[in-house]
Amino acid sequence: MEEFFKPGNRKFTAWVNQVWGIEFESVCQGLKIQGSPERSISRAVFKDTAGKRYLIEKFGSGKHVLRESVARAVYDLNRQGLTQALPYKSTPDGIFLQPYQTDGSKTGWFQISDFLDSTGIRQPEYLESAPMGDGFARFLTRLKETSGPLESPLNNTAFSIKRYIYRLFSQMKHHDRDTHDRFLPVLFFLEKEFMTVHDRLPLSFCHGDLHPLNVIWDKDRILAVIDWEFTGKKPDLYDAANLVGCAGIEDPNGFGMPMVMCFIQRVKENGIISDMGWRYFPEYVLALRFAWLSEWLRKKDIEMIDMEHAYMKILMKNMDPLRQVWEI
Repeated sequence: MEEFFKPGNRKFTAWVNQVWGIEFESVCQGLKIQGSPERSISRAVFKDTAGKRYLIEKFGSGKHVLRESVARAVYDLNRQGLTQALPYKSTPDGIFLQPYQTDGSKTGWFQISDFLDSTGIRQPEYLESAPMGDGFARFLTRLKETSGPLESPLNNTAFSIKRYIYRLFSQMKHHDRDTHDRFLPVLFFLEKEFMTVHDRLPLSFCHGDLHPLNVIWDKDRILAVIDWEFTGKKPDLYDAANLVGCAGIEDPNGFGMPMVMCFIQRVKENGIISDMGWRYFPEYVLALRFAWLSEWLRKKDIEMIDMEHAYMKILMKNMDPLRQVWEI
């Protein structure tokens, strides 16, 4: 991204001004940008002549259609009242991603959003924070309320962790037989009941990657939730199970610590997860770990693969104790 902001490269900054009406002044150096850097080709923070800061991200042509749909959904959620869905800047004709061209060829698709500072979190100390758990529950409750009237192509196909797991095992069988065999007992465990009932789990619109590192924090308060790339229709327990699963891998005792306990209590009080969702909540926490395993396999992160295996074994052995702790 830095190459676009080199001194003297006024063509790009003039293009930003022309498309979004933002008059570039300078790049902001040394700022921590929240969210995964892997979601985009490159990104940078800059400020305009009034001192307002923006995050600009570059994407390849293969992702711009999905990113446009995601940006539209986030924008609509924000307009419906989910203020913690940080919207992207649209052009006057209502488009969120625009291609930048030099010499007649496209060099990438760009999108812009406001840049917000975050106080961040301390891991695993955040597990002691009941206010964080309450904040997550409030966010998910408001997400369910505001996504009801949402019209989005992302609603057309529901994500299935069941299909995802079987596809991953097929890939491991061909490319990494040792890992396939190592995790096979977890698949057998899920096939005892969970895989049979999975397709009957009620669906709702979900963030898709909810965890503390995808949040802009003001101490214990959620300012914004970011990285909506995996948003769309999923089982209604998806976001809650992903958040709780991330807490558990920080510290298995985290399942009973204030952040998780407050979160689960508030979610139950607000009624945003179905009875069937609660019935299979621990199994879904386990099943979602395969999405994380896929990430570790892609990165060839042996340490995290080993940790994931140990974590899954803990989950399998403690399904009933977890139900008792969470009173589900």
